[in-house]
Amino acid sequence: MMRKRRQSILWSVLLGSVVLCGGGLCLLSLPLEVAPFCTYTPSFALYDREGQLLCLLRSPDDAWLIPVPLKEMGKWIPLLAVESEDRRFFSHPGVDFLALGRAIWQNLRARKVVSGASTITTQLVRLVLPRERTLKGKLSECLLALRLERVLKKEDILESYLNRIPLGGNIKGVEAASWYYFGKSAKDLTLLEAASLVSLFPAPERFRPDKNPEGFLRRRNALLERLCRRGIISQEEYALYTSSPPPTPRGFPRLAYHAAWFLRQTTTSPRVFSSLSFSLEEWLERLLDEALVTLPREITACTVVVENSTGAILAYVGNARFRRNPEQAFVDCLQAPRSPGSALKPFVYARAFDRGLLVPSSIIADTPFGLRGNVPRNFDEGFRGPVSCEMALALSLNVPAVRVARKVGLEDVLGLLQTLGFSRLQRGADFYGDALVLGGCEVTPLELARAYTALSRLGEAIPLSFFREDENPQKKRVFSPGSAYMVAEILADRFRFNPLPKRTLPTPLCAFKTGTSYGFRDAWTVAYNPRYTVLVWFGDPQGLPHEELVGIRLAAPCALRIMEYLMGRERVWYECPEDVTWREVCPISGKIASARCEGKILAPFLKGVSPLEVCDLHATSLENPSFPWPGEVQAALGRPDVVPLAIVSPVSGRRYFTFPGASFLRLPLRAEGGKGPIFWFVDGAYAGQSQPGGTLFVSLPPGEHRIIASDKSGQSDTTEVVVSPTTFAKTRRDFGAPSP
Repeated sequence: MMRKRRQSILWSVLLGSVVLCGGGLCLLSLPLEVAPFCTYTPSFALYDREGQLLCLLRSPDDAWLIPVPLKEMGKWIPLLAVESEDRRFFSHPGVDFLALGRAIWQNLRARKVVSGASTITTQLVRLVLPRERTLKGKLSECLLALRLERVLKKEDILESYLNRIPLGGNIKGVEAASWYYFGKSAKDLTLLEAASLVSLFPAPERFRPDKNPEGFLRRRNALLERLCRRGIISQEEYALYTSSPPPTPRGFPRLAYHAAWFLRQTTTSPRVFSSLSFSLEEWLERLLDEALVTLPREITACTVVVENSTGAILAYVGNARFRRNPEQAFVDCLQAPRSPGSALKPFVYARAFDRGLLVPSSIIADTPFGLRGNVPRNFDEGFRGPVSCEMALALSLNVPAVRVARKVGLEDVLGLLQTLGFSRLQRGADFYGDALVLGGCEVTPLELARAYTALSRLGEAIPLSFFREDENPQKKRVFSPGSAYMVAEILADRFRFNPLPKRTLPTPLCAFKTGTSYGFRDAWTVAYNPRYTVLVWFGDPQGLPHEELVGIRLAAPCALRIMEYLMGRERVWYECPEDVTWREVCPISGKIASARCEGKILAPFLKGVSPLEVCDLHATSLENPSFPWPGEVQAALGRPDVVPLAIVSPVSGRRYFTFPGASFLRLPLRAEGGKGPIFWFVDGAYAGQSQPGGTLFVSLPPGEHRIIASDKSGQSDTTEVVVSPTTFAKTRRDFGAPSP
């Protein structure tokens, strides 16, 4: 029985030899499609500016695979792979006939398979074109290996093999395995690390160091012993290496995860070497993670850091909750539209300075007068009366911001914001109205960061990029250097929080602007200096309100900590541009000081642009009094008659609704300004009178109504409104009740 089995094996070997030598000669001449051996289905790998892996995304076939050229695998991996798997790789034609004969002889003597004769080439064929592990399959592999060696160089075959070899789980190739086990590229592996990796080649699951450390050590030390016998390492190195413990897998890094997903969709290369910084990204994600610990789990954060000189993105945290809870944090908040709150105000002030409408020292009214009923509230619900533009922007006052936007013109403001790259502002200025400057629109944090780089670069806008090699980005002048410098000086922390005169203080760390959207849904801070722009956002991705979402309390501390981390002890600030001149101004009127003004201060003006009005507040006398304040300021100081008569209630163009079941609406009529009693007319009929600042109530039926107010001096104002009935469904089902 045993004799017959030996004869069967011998005849099989002879038959295989005949097929290989006879029929194989014909097959060798046939063309071979090499594309499958040279192409991959890779993972997406995002690297930082130093070549450190930031994030690896699985390939479409759910594998971890980073194909790299052979020259990027370093010295040891190719050498040890050949030494371990196929010592005669560079001398045989794809099949090692000596090893094949030896394997046949050993297997016949042992009466079982104890030795194989696979080469690197036949293993590559098996990886690319899998076959059953039968004699027929083995012969087919050998023939294909011989054909493959006729069309590919040895180096190309070795490269393809090392990029495909399974190394445990769904890890393929030495580059991905190097990052997984050692946290470095294959080219940077030491001999011991490379030997550890190569020792996994025959059976990666069986010898995994985290699952079978004893088996792994036996396999690795056997390879090291062979290297010692071959003279590749010394006896001392052998003793040192064999005493080393098995490596502890580090896993793949998951930093800048949302940046990786974004770049995967917008680039064609599976390996992207970006402008990001590994150390900065890691520190930022840890910082925001700590900031979120005490907040409701629905609140998350995002941040981006930009290098101003190039527009390169140095850090990108799309959703800080991803660090602890990836399944709940796939939304990239840096790309999501949000309400910017007060963060758009600096752009409006800069435009007003550029058009010569105002200067930082100009006085503007923080009062409810003169706005025809559309009066926004400040964050603290109060009004400060006359304030300088400098103070109004530094304190982020809403009423002055609306007045500045109206001076500039809402069409101009909208056009400016569109020029700065806010792509979602697609309606007309009438649609947004005064709310545009107060955050009544949608922008993404990334767009806002880009817009602020125009201020940080003193008026020159550039696109943001993940690549530092973009040394000549497209530049566009949006603001003059002088107006951007004025805004930076206003927003610099030395001025906003220190009572000393600003020109005697040390160089500031940065300028920064906060924002809180209506209803406490978004908390913003953007900080910048000549080198960096930093944006921090906190909010609920679902847009729900939370009382914790206040920019100055939540986002500002993080933004300033980031800027301190970036700058260390160094402080840099802007040189005063050539288009800025400094003049003495009156601290009360904000205009160029006259001989009568006291306590004069220096203030910046744009050469040939800024208004050069001389202070007229101190040009009066008791015998000849005058009131140079704007009317809305005088009204707040007790002179309401100097404001032109204007209806503030009801607001023109609004639709009002009756109470349910009522046939009319009781509507308050109120006006500001004017002289003497206010006379009211509704739809041409006299309705009554009210005192200045007083209210007259009238009952209006559903329909369109025209309301006129006039005073004894002949001033008048008109408003038109619509009253609509409130209708409700009459069935139980419409009221949400179940059917009987």
